[in-house]
Amino acid sequence: MLKHDQFWHYACQLYSNKQMEEVLLHFQNAHNKNVNLCLLLDYLTELGKQLSQADVEALILCAAKLDQQLLSPYRLLRRTLKDEHHAYPNYASARSSLLKAELELEKLQQHSLIELVNTCLPSHNTGANNLALYLPESLVHQFMRAKS
Repeated sequence: MLKHDQFWHYACQLYSNKQMEEVLLHFQNAHNKNVNLCLLLDYLTELGKQLSQADVEALILCAAKLDQQLLSPYRLLRRTLKDEHHAYPNYASARSSLLKAELELEKLQQHSLIELVNTCLPSHNTGANNLALYLPESLVHQFMRAKS
């Protein structure tokens, strides 16, 4: 069983690498890929757990549902604040509040993904490569370069 807090710590540590942050945001914005899912698939690979394509497809659907319901509308709200209301006297405070709330939504998405992956039966494989089930090969290489 994967633990939510251990994955959160792993994801935060990896995302704190500026190059990794840039790569993941590029995946999200240019390729419509989910950052939390990329991080989770890498985490599972690090643990030597290989998912099936069906497992990854279920995770994609879970992430997409939460993106559609919560994260995408919230990101739009945050961008609108930045683009159209940056002159508001309490802009910094409003932006900070929105970022904090968005972080909680990211945690919620990670929690849902971990709950789902805990129902899967990954095989033990020291050569696991879960990202290859989600990203094209060129993006997997970009991810791995940013990670190293």
